[in-house]
Amino acid sequence: MDIYQFEYVMAIAEEKSISKAAKKLYITQPSLSQYIMRLENNLGVKLFDRSASSMILTYAGEIYVQTAKDILNLNTGMKRKLSDIAGSKKGRLVMGVPHQAGRHVLPLVLPEFHRQYPEIEIVIKEDVTMRLEEMLINGKIDIAILNLPMQNEKILYETIATERVFLVAPKDHWICDSKMFSGDNCKIDFNSLKNEPFILLEHGQRMRLLMDEIFKRANFKPNVLMEIKNLDTAYCIAAAGMGFTLVPENVVWLLNVDANQYNNFLIDNVTLTLVAAYRRGEYLTKATNEFINITKEIINLKQKERKYSSIDYRSIHI
Repeated sequence: MDIYQFEYVMAIAEEKSISKAAKKLYITQPSLSQYIMRLENNLGVKLFDRSASSMILTYAGEIYVQTAKDILNLNTGMKRKLSDIAGSKKGRLVMGVPHQAGRHVLPLVLPEFHRQYPEIEIVIKEDVTMRLEEMLINGKIDIAILNLPMQNEKILYETIATERVFLVAPKDHWICDSKMFSGDNCKIDFNSLKNEPFILLEHGQRMRLLMDEIFKRANFKPNVLMEIKNLDTAYCIAAAGMGFTLVPENVVWLLNVDANQYNNFLIDNVTLTLVAAYRRGEYLTKATNEFINITKEIINLKQKERKYSSIDYRSIHI
């Protein structure tokens, strides 16, 4: 059985077009069309419905594509196992990361991993978490650095670290007044902010799910001033006085902001868990496992350094 025939059918299914698939595969459209027609004749079934404007999989085609994915995954796993048995330090690691995790994790971890495994090619795919999960399931990436929760039971993970979450307030807002935290007034109720404007992430990002959960726990619907893609930008806009936002602690450290300054508030009992995710049944090479171990060690060391140097944070109670 020709492995290439699987890739041809899967490319057409993904692109829903012979011409686009042919371009993606670097072959001519007539050659690809003839190949698929011969394959269908040999199988005795139609893989694609050609009556519509685009190439849509038939029921037989759906079964073929799912089986093809399983076979390709088995083939990839076999090659990885044999490479590990041979003691090879060569290979390729395709990694998916959300943009924020890429800024936070990769600069810390990649230099050390490359020092230990200089012949492992690293390919980085940046996208929102929901699409990265789809890429994991479809075998387009080997692992992904994500935040919990996972949305698909086919994905397993190893915990890397747990991060605290901060509320960022406009610097001239009344809650930033030091008198609010004098004496017994050591905490402010999150519900007291129910009429304030909030700057939130766009839907599709894991941090947005956590934001929504915080508002649910606080029993109010936020007054959303704007929705944006980047947490760093959200922090800067909030700090400049336009509204409130919520960020994991890595944003505070990446921006070189003093987490103890008067407009940052630690949210009680709220954390964000960072994990290395992979597809259930996926064979993880020695190099991949080592990447996960290095990431755990470095991130946890950095967190300890930060916590040792901090004083008690002013906090928000939910």
